[in-house]
Amino acid sequence: MLSRFSLIPYLCCMILLLVGCAPKPAGTPLPSQSTLGVAGFHQPHQGWQMLSSTRADKSVTLASDMLEELDGMLADLLRAKEDRPFLGTEATRQCQELVLSRMRSEQAGVAGLRYWMEVGQCVQTDYLLIPQVLEWKEREGGEWGVTEPGMVVMELTLLDIQNRYVAARFQYDERQRSLSEDLLQADKFFRRGGKWLPAKELIRDGLREGLREMGL
Repeated sequence: MLSRFSLIPYLCCMILLLVGCAPKPAGTPLPSQSTLGVAGFHQPHQGWQMLSSTRADKSVTLASDMLEELDGMLADLLRAKEDRPFLGTEATRQCQELVLSRMRSEQAGVAGLRYWMEVGQCVQTDYLLIPQVLEWKEREGGEWGVTEPGMVVMELTLLDIQNRYVAARFQYDERQRSLSEDLLQADKFFRRGGKWLPAKELIRDGLREGLREMGL
């Protein structure tokens, strides 16, 4: 029979697991009458694209069709909230080209925050959501076994255009691990059915988590 003292390490482990698995609280929703614009997924290589100090230089370059697939993934998740209409990537992309052409002579010295704020003003939106892929490594193997797991680093930045500040930022840095490697991520392991996911599905997980934490 176990003594009460021998149970203490077991109980401590269970508490750590529960704390580690608990999701963060959902963020405060945007004001109901506000508008949301969404930029397309991209990999920031130039200073005027960057909203943090990290470039995507270490990552493989994603094909345009993969970036478009990620755009569709984000749009589907946003559409799931019927009370949150948004302006899609087509309008934002047109404004990106307009703003960039206007700033072309200044490109070397234009800060990313200024560039994206002007894009938001061009779109005429209250808030602008900017998704960026900073790192991407595809899994090597299949869903039931890998020699190298998938890994992604994604950043979501929400700008308040009218007040000209960063309203929220979410970074998702995920390298999939087995249950034995990381017991604190047991909830993810079981939610994924014990499968090793391709990188784009790791992005989907990150989008769900990020949109929830950002109140979107």
